[in-house]
Amino acid sequence: NLLAAPLDINRATAEQLEELLLLTDFQIASLLEYRSSSGNVLSAAELQLINGFDKSTVDLIRPFVRFGSGSGLPDVGKGSRSDLLVKGWWKKDAQEYVGPSFYTQVKYKWQWGEKLQAGFTLEKDNGEEILTKGVPLGDFLSFHLSAREIPVRDIAVVSDIVLGDYLVKLGQGLVMWGGFSLSGGEDVQGAMKRGTRVAPYTSSDENAFLRGGAATVRRNLRGYRSVGLTLFFSLKDVDARMKDGKYTSLLTDGLHNTESLLAGRKSLGEVVYGTSVQYRGAKMRLGINWAGYGYDALCGKKVQDYNKWQIYQGQWGNFSADFVALVGRSRVFGEAAMDYGGSGAAVAGICSRWGEWDLSGTIRNYSRSYIAPYAGAYSTISSCSNQAGVSVRGARSFARGGKLTVGGDYTYYPWERYNIGASSSAAKLWGRWDKATDAFSWNVKMYGNWNSWKQQYKLGIKGALGGAVSGYLQLKLRYEGVVWCMDKAGFGAGAEAIIGGGNSRARLVLRCAYYNCRDWNTRLYMYEYDLPSSFSSTLMYGEGLKYYALFSYKFGRNIAFYLKGDDIPRVKMGLKMRFF
Repeated sequence: NLLAAPLDINRATAEQLEELLLLTDFQIASLLEYRSSSGNVLSAAELQLINGFDKSTVDLIRPFVRFGSGSGLPDVGKGSRSDLLVKGWWKKDAQEYVGPSFYTQVKYKWQWGEKLQAGFTLEKDNGEEILTKGVPLGDFLSFHLSAREIPVRDIAVVSDIVLGDYLVKLGQGLVMWGGFSLSGGEDVQGAMKRGTRVAPYTSSDENAFLRGGAATVRRNLRGYRSVGLTLFFSLKDVDARMKDGKYTSLLTDGLHNTESLLAGRKSLGEVVYGTSVQYRGAKMRLGINWAGYGYDALCGKKVQDYNKWQIYQGQWGNFSADFVALVGRSRVFGEAAMDYGGSGAAVAGICSRWGEWDLSGTIRNYSRSYIAPYAGAYSTISSCSNQAGVSVRGARSFARGGKLTVGGDYTYYPWERYNIGASSSAAKLWGRWDKATDAFSWNVKMYGNWNSWKQQYKLGIKGALGGAVSGYLQLKLRYEGVVWCMDKAGFGAGAEAIIGGGNSRARLVLRCAYYNCRDWNTRLYMYEYDLPSSFSSTLMYGEGLKYYALFSYKFGRNIAFYLKGDDIPRVKMGLKMRFF
């Protein structure tokens, strides 16, 4: 969206600058102070003069920002735009389903500048019925209407308001966090989450959203300070297995292609509600958060040693306080939370720069009985409970396009877990080198994972090498090998060719990969290109070949057609259109 409607860097709030996910708190604070003392930034060259900004940073954000009327550029943030994506696939399937064996998705989004947005997603999974409760080709229907930065006289600003399906992100995620999170990945800056906001839901996951209404209202104060209030309420039905009027399990895969799965479709009522109060200063952000939730039936799960601390009845909820502070060139952050039963959880960390290194570190401690089903803080298990751990990340860029990234995690589980009947520990270490030149790029990553339960460990190496052979041909090689407990090994390697692209209307991607991973613990996953708005990572288990071909063709600037075939066998098609 920012490529089509860049952010005005002279009018952007701190929240909007944070949403770029490309600037540190130090850079944001420096920019706000410069605007306050020196006025508008009129060019990219002037932006480089601000403390904390260099040419590489400015080049990184330049496609996503504009310099307002002072730059002489048109305000491309105005006007309407619509995007339509239609895609689907068919595969030969021997299993009997209640509906035909094909998948369809229709996604539409309308925007008016940076202020208004509306859209819907319609999806039918493989094997589901063609007509579900009067909706053709749509077992799942999601919709939203949202607005941003709407002034209310001179009193306040409605930062975000969403009706329909939406996400809420609070603090560091110990109470409420919807959507994708970088906190467990390799990115150094991803250690710190950037709540608080509400956002429209545009994905096709049939469970990971709230449905109702949410809004954040902000009152700006002097000196780039502000106070804000977020309110949200959600009421929807979710999938569950029911027995004797109680739910025994929640179904989260969104599939309704058998009679038993259809019986559990939207069989349980869910209510979620909450609020957050925020204070934002030039170098500090504080928040107080609360969320409550419950179902219209009692829990009938079988109580076992590993899950008895995570079962609740009736209405439940969580409170928390979070902070982010800029100290010199370091960001210190944290959140402490407690549920209705008095159990607690806490996370804290720091992101800093030391010499040529960007560094981050976090510590966390989640009690075994802390219940927060909508939390999204970093956790190595499916819930933010029963663990204490530390994570570190470091990255350094070198001359001529080289970058080294290293990291490690250690986690202690004080109590039993699923299929592990005692306390245990786990650790992982990794290092990655990336190198890019005008002609080629390559990377290599080495990693090791260990857990104390049965003293199991895995060692692995993976990487890629690629470059342009000509103006219309790129080649890439991928490989990965793993060793499990020194007695089992797995290996996979693939070659990829990209023909066309650039100024060409047509592009063809070809991939063939061989794998030999005969033990489940040595299985591999290899990323592959797919239809728009899709992520595809193919499983390699056993021995064999994986291959696919993806063809795309652009009709002018605003229409593109996609066709993909693979070894499953499966045929995918997609059509993407943009209207102004």
